[in-house]
Amino acid sequence: GRGLRLAEDKPCLTALDFIGAQNARFRCDLRYRALTGTSRRGLVRQLEQGFPTLPAGCHISFDRVSAELVMANVRELLKIDWKGLSAELRSLGEVDLATFLDETDVPLEDIYRRRKGGWTGLRRLAGLDEAAPGSDDAKPAAAIGRMLHIDDPERLQFMQSLLKGRPAAKLPGLESRQGRLLAMLQFCLWGSGEKLDRMAQLLDRLGEHPARRQELLELIPVLQSRIRRLTPPVDPGGRVPLHVHAHYSRDEALAAFGVPNPNAVRQGVYFAKEEKADLFFVTLRKTEAHFSPSTMYADRAVTPALFQWESQSTTSEASPTGQRYIHHREQGSAVHLSSGNPRRPTEIWEPRPICMRVGRTT
Repeated sequence: GRGLRLAEDKPCLTALDFIGAQNARFRCDLRYRALTGTSRRGLVRQLEQGFPTLPAGCHISFDRVSAELVMANVRELLKIDWKGLSAELRSLGEVDLATFLDETDVPLEDIYRRRKGGWTGLRRLAGLDEAAPGSDDAKPAAAIGRMLHIDDPERLQFMQSLLKGRPAAKLPGLESRQGRLLAMLQFCLWGSGEKLDRMAQLLDRLGEHPARRQELLELIPVLQSRIRRLTPPVDPGGRVPLHVHAHYSRDEALAAFGVPNPNAVRQGVYFAKEEKADLFFVTLRKTEAHFSPSTMYADRAVTPALFQWESQSTTSEASPTGQRYIHHREQGSAVHLSSGNPRRPTEIWEPRPICMRVGRTT
């Protein structure tokens, strides 16, 4: 309040904040997570190291006793196990996923990180779902836990409409935008090794798992509420249903370009011939633990509109592939970049000019 107003000859402000004995259920972690943007487990490391990642000019300091109290509070919260979560759900009663997360302030990832069956598994343990699980229930349970990265509004809306509606007599194929959205969901739920001729059975297979279908319907609005960035479409009105700055797994991105078997693609580059598009899956932060000297490519953004990319060492400048890379604009082909950790969903970048180095030598 008044203490924070600018005044002459006032270089700093010292705030003395005194509290008495706090309620045992007071959530210290919420305040400091809001300030730092870290997770509960990350907050423990921040406390131990003195909050080293705060912006320049900012610091949080504790006296010894306060630091011990906050640390004890956070560590106690980390002890909430699966049975503890089920007890909290049981006390709340018949609530949906969004309400449970809001009432308990449990991160969504904590529901799926333990591999205990996700939201449906928690409801079963709490005695709120006594129906027998479908055959091979572990497969859709694990798949839903891998869908928490989805932040594409078009895709979430498509999934919601599909799960709420009735299956069409004839489902669209990969030549359409809707068909590719369907293929992305197919590969996400049942794996990239699934044949696309089974897409017509996708809803029937989900029908064997009514609890998992309902779980997806409850998860979608939660994912929609977590979107914090604009994600314009890469190909408005076209067949490629990707959005710039949204996150996708490699298989999902390939399916969006009409690749019928993403599991067969083993490299970080792919040419989608029908779309005349080169797809580059780029890892910007490379470490010697995961990359050999011959694959430590110097890929980097030069400017907001220019990206430097190095081809594989086996690609020569005179080869058809090398010529397409060099003359992609003249030949009318596009280059699409996806950056991130190869083991995690990656972010799609908008098509941009590429400064290429073809036939890299080591």
